[in-house]
Amino acid sequence: MNLFKTYKRYYLNGIDFVMAGLNLFNQKQTGLGNHSHIVLVLDGLLDKNILEKRLSKLLSDSLFYNGKIKRAWHLAPYWAPEKQIFQPFDLGFFHLRSPMDQDLDKLLQNIAISPFKNKTTLLGFDLVHCDNKTYLIMKFNHKMFDARGAEALLEYILNDQDHDKQLLLPCQGPQLNLWKTRFLSGQHINRFLRSIFIKNIKVASLKQNNESGNKHNFFYSSFSKEQTRIIDDLAEKNAGYLMNGIYLLTCASKSFCSLFNQDKSPGNILIPINIDIRENKFKKEKIFFNNLSFMLFNLKKDLPLNKFLISLKSQFIDQIKKKIPFHFMNAALLMRIMPLSMLARFMNFRMKKNPCSFSFSYISEQAFNLKSVYGHNVINLFHMPIVPFDPGIGVFFTRFNKTLNVIVSSFNTKLSEKDGKSLHKQIVWEVQNGKI
Repeated sequence: MNLFKTYKRYYLNGIDFVMAGLNLFNQKQTGLGNHSHIVLVLDGLLDKNILEKRLSKLLSDSLFYNGKIKRAWHLAPYWAPEKQIFQPFDLGFFHLRSPMDQDLDKLLQNIAISPFKNKTTLLGFDLVHCDNKTYLIMKFNHKMFDARGAEALLEYILNDQDHDKQLLLPCQGPQLNLWKTRFLSGQHINRFLRSIFIKNIKVASLKQNNESGNKHNFFYSSFSKEQTRIIDDLAEKNAGYLMNGIYLLTCASKSFCSLFNQDKSPGNILIPINIDIRENKFKKEKIFFNNLSFMLFNLKKDLPLNKFLISLKSQFIDQIKKKIPFHFMNAALLMRIMPLSMLARFMNFRMKKNPCSFSFSYISEQAFNLKSVYGHNVINLFHMPIVPFDPGIGVFFTRFNKTLNVIVSSFNTKLSEKDGKSLHKQIVWEVQNGKI
């Protein structure tokens, strides 16, 4: 196997390759890739020139600003970084004279649905001044960054005390070995999926509505520290210690029931979630690429809230015992043999054959920990992810400095703006008043 090793390269793992396929799938469906945004809120107005100089210094000489996937002679895909100069005009700048919330929300949403400047660029930055506050937006592509990795990268970029010359990409071999374990993991996943998508199962999902185009909508709330404390107390009381994510998923699932009933969509609620597999504090090498895996939950619709919670908790424990997240990661390495275009078509086929109701994520540990940025106190940090076209709607919870943020992300062809506002309002109410 020594012939197959090429040092100083990062060969994509299976989840990396799946994310690249999802990026291509989304682009073909909507023109938007599989990307996300971090919004960092600062007190006062951050100087645009200072930020430009910092970004130009770090990104123009970096290996993580620009790049693409290539294949080695043994067909394993690897990441090929390309250096590209960060120009001043690459930083979008907006100054809102009006502090009206709807003006700011509209601008943030327009920034979130803007594409990258080209297919190989992985990061984008925008600066918004509004009402003596700064909103710094970092757009990142999931081909190289997951949510916590992107937070850690933003901290590195903005930390003026960090004098490292260059943040190096990790190196990883092609993993062209242990084929038996990969296939065994594939068998585990196939059995697991068959137990979820049992024969003739109906899945409650949002139907296509009559709104034109593929406009993306975001509905966002930030809970205060006191509200977050109450939510945490409810989660521990009802779901148990360290089961906050299960409690939040329970409340989100219950909130969807009225929406599915209104849409006359029968069947069970199926929810894919991603989980971060890193420790709370991680090394800089773990900033890059996708350090995550997946789980999948199946719920009967219209159960009482306590039944939802019992079922989700039981499924969570069972999947951990059966090492489902590990088997997803291990089996996904087999997917790399496919060309990306074929993988995107395969994902399209699977999503139509085995639909899901909505996607969900809960980031329990923040990776951005700066208290101030160039003399400006940090107020909040939240995410605005572009949800995959199927299922077309997702609910995402993140934590920052003892506060909880929630965002509903959706395509208008799956969820109208009116229904989106109603769903978001219901989720906010459920997590604060969950009577289980």
